[in-house]
Amino acid sequence: MGGNKRALVASAVGAVLLAAGIAIGSKIASPRAATRVVMVRTPPEGGHADTTAPDTRAGAIAAAARTITAFAGRVLLDPMRLRAVVSRIAASNSRRELTRAFEEASAQARAKLGADTVPRPVIILRTVPVGYRVDRYSPDDATVAVWYVGVVGSGATVQPQQSWRTEAVSLVWENSAWKVASFASSVGPTPALSTDFDKPSALFASIPRFREFAYGVG
Repeated sequence: MGGNKRALVASAVGAVLLAAGIAIGSKIASPRAATRVVMVRTPPEGGHADTTAPDTRAGAIAAAARTITAFAGRVLLDPMRLRAVVSRIAASNSRRELTRAFEEASAQARAKLGADTVPRPVIILRTVPVGYRVDRYSPDDATVAVWYVGVVGSGATVQPQQSWRTEAVSLVWENSAWKVASFASSVGPTPALSTDFDKPSALFASIPRFREFAYGVG
C-alpha cells in the first residue's frame, strides 16, 4: 500500500510538470448510460475543472480532457487555486496524495520558471488536448488517454518551448461525478519539425489511434 502511495505522489509531480511542458518526468496512481454526444469545453485560466460530466463513455472523455487543462495559466503557480482545483477533481482515496504531490510540483515549477524574481516575468503555461483514446470504460471507472501539447516559457529562465505528451487519466464515478484516481504521463507522439520531414516517422501508426476532440462521442 505504501508503495502505491509513493508511486501516486511521484506520478502526480511528473504529470503536472510535464503537462506544463517542463521535462522533469515520472508516473501516478487509480459507470451504464446510453451513448450520447458531449461537447468538450476546456475551462479558461482559473476556471473550474468540471468533472461533473454524465456517467457515460462520452462524459468520461470530457472529464479527462478538462483535467488536462485544469492546471494551465497560472493555476500551477498559485498554491490556493491549485489546492482548490485538486480538491475538485481528485477522488477521495487519492486526494491527499495528489494534493501533496501537486504542491511539490508547484514549488518546483515556481523555482524553474523564476516566478518570484523581480521584475515579475511573463510566464506561459498552456495545454491543449489534441486527441483521445478510451483504454477502459465501465459505468464505475474509466481510463482515457489524452494526447496533448503543452507550451511553457518564462521571461526569466525558459524560452517558450513545446512538449507533446499522452496522459492516461484514470477516473472513478464518485458522488455523481467523474473524479481522478491517477495520472500516468508518457512522451509523445511528437510531430516532427518541418526540417525533419525526410526522416522516417512512427506517427502514421500512433496518431490515428487518437480520435479528434471536437466532440467526445460515446
